[in-house]
Amino acid sequence: MSRALTALLLALALAAPLPAPAQLGLDLTAPEPAPRKKKDEPKKAAPKPAAKPAPRPAPADPLVRPEPPLPPPPVARPPRTRGVEPAAPPAAARAEVKPRLEAARALLDQGKAEAAALAYDAILRDPGLAEGHDEARYQLARALAALGLDHAALTTLDEVLARGPSRTRHFHDALERLFEVGDRLANEQPLLARVARHAREGVPPGREDRFHALLATYEFDRGRALEEAGKKEEARVAWGEARRLAALVREAAGDGSARAGAAGSVGGQDTYARAVFLDGLALYALGQEPEANERFKEVVRLTNPKRGRAEDPVVREQAFLQLARLHYQNRQNRYAIFYYGKMPWGGPSWLEGLWEASYAHYRIGEHEKALGNLLTLQSAYFKDEFFPESWVLKAIIYYENCRYPEATSVLKDFTAAYEPLYDELTALTARPGPPEAFLEQAASPRVRALAFTDRAIRRLAEAAREIDGELARGLTRRGEAFRGSLLGKAIEARLAQEKAQLLNEAGLRARGKLEYERDQLRAMLAQALRIEIEVSRQEREALESSLAAGSQVEVVKNLRWTHAVSDEHLYWPYQGEFWRDELGTYSYTLTKGCKDRPPRSAAP
Repeated sequence: MSRALTALLLALALAAPLPAPAQLGLDLTAPEPAPRKKKDEPKKAAPKPAAKPAPRPAPADPLVRPEPPLPPPPVARPPRTRGVEPAAPPAAARAEVKPRLEAARALLDQGKAEAAALAYDAILRDPGLAEGHDEARYQLARALAALGLDHAALTTLDEVLARGPSRTRHFHDALERLFEVGDRLANEQPLLARVARHAREGVPPGREDRFHALLATYEFDRGRALEEAGKKEEARVAWGEARRLAALVREAAGDGSARAGAAGSVGGQDTYARAVFLDGLALYALGQEPEANERFKEVVRLTNPKRGRAEDPVVREQAFLQLARLHYQNRQNRYAIFYYGKMPWGGPSWLEGLWEASYAHYRIGEHEKALGNLLTLQSAYFKDEFFPESWVLKAIIYYENCRYPEATSVLKDFTAAYEPLYDELTALTARPGPPEAFLEQAASPRVRALAFTDRAIRRLAEAAREIDGELARGLTRRGEAFRGSLLGKAIEARLAQEKAQLLNEAGLRARGKLEYERDQLRAMLAQALRIEIEVSRQEREALESSLAAGSQVEVVKNLRWTHAVSDEHLYWPYQGEFWRDELGTYSYTLTKGCKDRPPRSAAP
């Protein structure tokens, strides 16, 4: 055969269409594709078959449903195979998903949230109904929130938000719903983490102030973590960003009116006042103390109940505490005492302010008031609180007033109370184990209370307890059909996973916190030992002086005192009993003091 004839036959063979192989699950009603232009065709002898797309790995999250793989490109209709039914056409799928979505929506509107949640979950588990998955996923979050399963609703909203605004039309609705559900929680940690995660995607309308306040809080906490890690420059950048975000919160947020309340007032919180307070904290962290002082004063003015804004006693108390600390730090002790006295009785930080005020009283020679505050701190009401410095200060005051037996007795009580705690902290921090179990290993109430003095640890642990409560009260009281369903089991698994993540972070932070407190306690125990040695030395010198003089040498004398009190108080002698309404009002009367020591000079 000639070369020309061979080339002609080969060209005819390549031009003829290849038979399409029989395939299952294809769209048999789709039109044939239009032929490509000549310039787009590959210049190869024969086209290679398209590589099959690799299957997606199964998601680890039990609540994240796998998206159906993209369908292969349409090809020529294959011959029908006997005994094999082709897949349903898209038109039929669309006809099926719409009534199912409507039926689930009707159940939700009728208040049958359990049945609605199961219906939406069934749609999500059917790959043939992929067209309705976006709607079903968002509506499932609504149904779970209606059931009181707020953390489960948040995890489902995570699925919606993870797709981004370009892949779901419900992104901004989900972001709005995120705030509605998150604001119902007792702890803002879950909401704070999610807002920071999706900060780049926009702000829900009407939530701008709350959004910026949460982001400012996140940046300030991030700055503290960076500073603790030794990255001071990066910490300053984070604090500067916290200030920028706090400045975006409008003053109308939380002014008590209906319009502004919707903009930023949340359940007894004044969003604007909290943003101003956070700005003050950031200024203080940046070393700008006068500016921070003015911001804290502004918070006090904003939270005055007479202004008609949303009451926020917590941030008002914190503002007084920070003002007191600023003045104490600059040795303006009487101003510090004034602000400590403004903190509300029994507030979250009241004991902390009472202890710090004791040292300010000590500085200006008001030993009686300092000892009275310490009497409150060491009462049976607060036996699990952690104020070891109060015992050391008490011993120092007795020592400076030549009350050596009392000083020795206080130091022995301190050692007996805190040496076992030090041993417990040493054993706990040396114990290996997963971080999520660290707080559970801290069986002592005092150790747990000590760990929770860190606000971040407390928030994380409270969020984990909220999940426990949701599992106990929200899930177990549902019907058997709901609890035993795939959805119920998936919710339980996901909440357990989220709780483990929270406890893991809390455990890591708690280990660092307790290691620091262990080292501080070791230093205080050593200081107490040095004070005890000094007290013994003074007692020995007094005894040697008595022997040299041939008679007893008095080192103390009776002091002039009176039980007169101000017009705002009543005198009631302490007889070894503590009454709750008297806590914080005690004043210890020093009836004896040093004989030859001049009176302590009053500091400003």
